[in-house]
Amino acid sequence: MLLIDKYAYTNKIRCYSPQAKILLACGTIIISRIINNYYFDLLTIILMSVLIVGIAKIPCKAYFKMLLIPLSFLLVSIVAIVISVNDVNYIYCFKLINSYIGITYESFNTGAKLFTTVLSSLTSVYFLILTTPIIDIIKVLKKLKVPSLFIELMVLIYRSIFIFIEEANNIHMAQTMKFGYENKRNSLKSISLLIRNLFLRIFIKHNEMNISLECKLYDGEFKLGD
Repeated sequence: MLLIDKYAYTNKIRCYSPQAKILLACGTIIISRIINNYYFDLLTIILMSVLIVGIAKIPCKAYFKMLLIPLSFLLVSIVAIVISVNDVNYIYCFKLINSYIGITYESFNTGAKLFTTVLSSLTSVYFLILTTPIIDIIKVLKKLKVPSLFIELMVLIYRSIFIFIEEANNIHMAQTMKFGYENKRNSLKSISLLIRNLFLRIFIKHNEMNISLECKLYDGEFKLGD
């Protein structure tokens, strides 16, 4: 089971109205885009973090660890935006050959705004997925008359994530038991084999899932109990 899925089913506000949680998460994202203000973004980040860690009782260490992955990609993007070449009004710069490279007031403000905007949206999404099981989200979408095709794709993608991680863990465990990561040479070889075998196993699992759905007379709609 994914760690996110585990927390979605075991957090302290699991039984609260999924409609309210979806409204809160989506509402803060929409309002923050409309207001477009640093302080509102920071308030959203603090509010969502308090709800996740303080109210839902998601472990603080696990929460921030999950934030690190998207934040790493965000920081790389921001670096490309913040750094300017041969500009004016530098906060800090250094000379490289015949060019000046540094950070200007404008680029810093742009980078800081992008960081708070993305992080506020990210914490809102994390609040929803860490406190609301996927089955509850799907039920709300069905009540809102969201097209069945969208819900079907959502369920299949969600299921595919589990299949992908499960197969990757099984292959990695088998390679580890055979000392596949004992040194750098073996590690590179094992990783290449893992990637190749993983795609083959994914296709096999996908075909098995299609056969299973056909045996259950799947008609293009996933039946969910109330």
